Amino acid sequence: MGKPDRVDSLCDFGIYDLRHIDDSGGDAVSFPNPELTRDYDERTSLSSFRTVFQLLGAIAVVVAAPMIVDEVIRMGGTQQQGFMLAGAIFGLSGAIPLFFIGWFVREKFVPEEQEELPFRETLRVAWKNIPFRYAAGIYMFNWSAVDMIAIIFPYFLLYWVSDGNLLAKVNVLGIDLALESAFFGIMMLVCILFVPFWLWLAKTRNKREAYILGMIFWVIVQVMIFTIPQGNTNYLLFIGALAGVGVSAAYILPDSILPDVIEWDELRTRRRQEGIYYGIRTLIRKLTGALVIFITLQTLGWSGYQSPPDGVTQFTQPDSALLAIRLMVSVLGAIVLAGTIALAWSYPLSREKYVRIQKLLKRRREEALAKKEA
Repeated sequence: MGKPDRVDSLCDFGIYDLRHIDDSGGDAVSFPNPELTRDYDERTSLSSFRTVFQLLGAIAVVVAAPMIVDEVIRMGGTQQQGFMLAGAIFGLSGAIPLFFIGWFVREKFVPEEQEELPFRETLRVAWKNIPFRYAAGIYMFNWSAVDMIAIIFPYFLLYWVSDGNLLAKVNVLGIDLALESAFFGIMMLVCILFVPFWLWLAKTRNKREAYILGMIFWVIVQVMIFTIPQGNTNYLLFIGALAGVGVSAAYILPDSILPDVIEWDELRTRRRQEGIYYGIRTLIRKLTGALVIFITLQTLGWSGYQSPPDGVTQFTQPDSALLAIRLMVSVLGAIVLAGTIALAWSYPLSREKYVRIQKLLKRRREEALAKKEA
């Protein structure tokens, strides 16, 4: 079948799929809509800005939270009480900006009224969107890996690298930091520093290729984590810096890929259905996050992990638990990340196809406007 001259006829017969979107070049078309932008590269830029401030907040948490926990333990409290205090402090500080958003941020465009769909119909509509299947899979595997590593890595630092010293510290630039603070602080700092690189690569090539490169790099680093010997903090911090390069891509690019599927859906269905896709994305994020936490902690329990008694500052885990912890932060994490690479490799919306979709949508709107004026 050749390139379509008219969008309407193909959509009416339900035969319009990704094979009919050619790879011709051109500038992306922008017109008023309820989103901030429909430009392919601007979405990556916006995702980058969000990620930078998100990571700045994360640095504050990962550096300060372990120090708060350590201080509570020194004062005779428990590790659980320390985490509860840290959670209360950062939960309150994180809630304050939400009030400012409500006071100062206003929508530029009024969204069109859309008919509400039942939940099952919502899932059916989303499943028919082929690019969304890949984008949702990428999102699921991406954040599953991030969540699993974030959950298990503190155990790896405390019980493997520091050999059970719950108050282990490392000197960074003359400052004594908790081991967790130093590792995650360096990783998040590198994440921020590499945001411009991934933004540049996504603009120079495209989001899919940039994401694949970032995940391949992160998989290599994940395998290297298994080689970290006990007590070698210098090698640990070097690995943390390398990990920040791949984690930066994981934070930026999936959120900039997902919005592109909405235009493909509009071309296919003649409806703007952002709510469906962002709602399902949030559902996926919550379900996979809960599942990862459950599986990770259950695996720890099955491996023989033992909670340290209250008040102790030195505690050693059995060999079976140490092995499980090392495998989860390295090999298993690399396997999950490999799933993102496979899905991104097959992701069907390139920059050229996305631009073509925008042109076809513009033509449809112009035809509709001409009919209304006639």
